[in-house]
Amino acid sequence: MVRACVIACKVLEEELSRLAPAGCELCFLDQDLHRSPERLRLSLQEALRGARGCDLVLLGYGYCGGALEGLRAGTAPLVVPRVDDCITLLLGSHAARRRWGQDAYFLSAGWLAGEGNIVWEYERCLSRYGEERGTRLMRQLFRHYRRLVFINTGRQGEEAAREAAREVAGKLGLEFLTCEGQADYLEGLLRGPWDDGERFVRVPPGGEVCLTPGALPGPGPAL
Repeated sequence: MVRACVIACKVLEEELSRLAPAGCELCFLDQDLHRSPERLRLSLQEALRGARGCDLVLLGYGYCGGALEGLRAGTAPLVVPRVDDCITLLLGSHAARRRWGQDAYFLSAGWLAGEGNIVWEYERCLSRYGEERGTRLMRQLFRHYRRLVFINTGRQGEEAAREAAREVAGKLGLEFLTCEGQADYLEGLLRGPWDDGERFVRVPPGGEVCLTPGALPGPGPAL
């Protein structure tokens, strides 16, 4: 039996913990690391060095603004989802992501559980600039989006997170929608197969991740 180790963002903690087979080792890193691709890369590299005794390391991350580029696998093969970010993983497929187009901004309860999310940024902006100017600045920042889409995944505290997302969508003048997440991509990450070339990149022991945005099947980043 293959002994797998999962290194993933805390955004996916409850979803992956619920789906992971018995005996699968799980390690979750703080989602605030997304604010600095270099910090995220260094933290991931450190986690990979600490993943010893595994036959396979599965990475619960997307391309994440280039943070994975040049990441080096340890003594075990490394499997990386061929996605821009966590949204495709939560929606279940590249096709599901493409159906929403480029003007949808996605959230989940996992994203709203940590700092640096849209609700946190909105409140920080208002405390710094006041309600009128802060709201104007935030609307300018999100002017390329028309809809805010909340992905339901069955996570604990999801109802409160959904209402917080609905409230901030109204303040930013965005249409608020919800959709049901699908576990297909996460299931594939945990159980394989990993060699189809479409959904995953498999890096040999000691090899480097090379995953340029132009090589990804999905659309550009939404987060």
